[in-house]
Amino acid sequence: MNDHPLEPLLKPRSIAVVGASNVESKWGYKVLHNIISNSYKGSVYPVNPGEAAVQGLTSYASVRDIPGDVDLAVIIVPAPVVPGVIDDCGAKKVRAVVVITAGFSEVGPEGALLEQQLKEKVASYGMRMLGPNTMGFVNRGIGLNASIVPRMPPKGEISFISQSGALGLAIADWALGSRMGMNCIISTGNKADISEADLLEYFNADKDTWTIVMYIEGLKDGRRFMEAADRVRKPMLAIKAGVSQAGARAAASHTGSLAGSDALYDAAFRQCGVTRVEGVEEMFDAAMALATQPPATGNRVAILSNGGGMAIMASDACERRGMVVPPLNKYTKAGIARLLPAFASVKNPVDTVAKSDYNIYYEAMKTLLDDAEIDCVMVMYAHGGMTDAMEPAKAVIDVVREKFPKPVVAVWMGGEDIGEVARAFRKNRVPFYPVPERAAEALRGLIEYNVFLGREAKPE
Repeated sequence: MNDHPLEPLLKPRSIAVVGASNVESKWGYKVLHNIISNSYKGSVYPVNPGEAAVQGLTSYASVRDIPGDVDLAVIIVPAPVVPGVIDDCGAKKVRAVVVITAGFSEVGPEGALLEQQLKEKVASYGMRMLGPNTMGFVNRGIGLNASIVPRMPPKGEISFISQSGALGLAIADWALGSRMGMNCIISTGNKADISEADLLEYFNADKDTWTIVMYIEGLKDGRRFMEAADRVRKPMLAIKAGVSQAGARAAASHTGSLAGSDALYDAAFRQCGVTRVEGVEEMFDAAMALATQPPATGNRVAILSNGGGMAIMASDACERRGMVVPPLNKYTKAGIARLLPAFASVKNPVDTVAKSDYNIYYEAMKTLLDDAEIDCVMVMYAHGGMTDAMEPAKAVIDVVREKFPKPVVAVWMGGEDIGEVARAFRKNRVPFYPVPERAAEALRGLIEYNVFLGREAKPE
């Protein structure tokens, strides 16, 4: 049984592809190909009245002709034809539709009228609709790529809701290249029916989603969004685009959105626990930490590094973002001093003076995490070619496996020479970054999420 109202959409047992094609250049080809060439296990029915078979599957003239039940219909036909397809889906008792077709409210008044007609038809049949003007969605957990995304990203715990289909495509490709794990990628399009609020409610209940990230151009029902977000007990991050006059105009022509007051969105996001970020890199840097680490119960950061310059940069980056890098107490200093040469710095940041063997990193990290006056740790390594970058990385992985109730973020600098380290960190759920500034931004996200949860933050 499909328990949640959006289960037939996001976890369908059967799919009809209306407008499926044998012509490789057409979207109807790409969407069907993506559905059947991955690991989706449900039934798939191409619908094309002009073909007896599409991509090796029996083709049907109409959704009404499909012999089995249909949970989801993905629609890729010209805009004027879509209302009739909705009627066919209603007669077949289809539970949900994805309307990839463009040419609705984003193109002007006539398109808006057609979109309203779609909305009314869908409601009359008790269906739910994603789109129109959407790129579709990816659900990595069930191996379903009901979109034009060419390749699915690695499986992970981050779900991405995007009003821009092209950005969703880019994120999927970027996640593949960076090995960033994703659970779902959803392009909302014009949001005639299903909106961010619906998806927040779904992902809040979804055990496979740990962190929710969003790209928003405008909200059609801000109050409902806030109410839904306020009920979410998972980290949420959002880019709010269309803040400039030029951006607002572009948003209106892109998905028909009213961008709204930037200050109003700031206040609304703060009130309902959404962390606002400026760009994609910042959003996913924070998401990687939020999906793998516990919240930071305060803003006091300990920094461990094998080089002084990088440690100074990290200190500056943390303090610019509202964190403090406090002096260590005498017990912590004594515990670290026994690991290092007499001339090493055992203040905060801790500089190992180029020492980077396993034992030093392992014991120093545990000592810092055991300190009640420290809330989170940034551990860093600069690869100079004379040491093994994997040795301190193994220490970080082993410490993180011990499940301290404090977050750890890693900074490993060294380009292609640390590829093995990057793979090991990803496999073992250690958030890592190429520069201290990005790690500091991730820590800020962990601290802000704790504030939203209402935990008592420790004083500076």
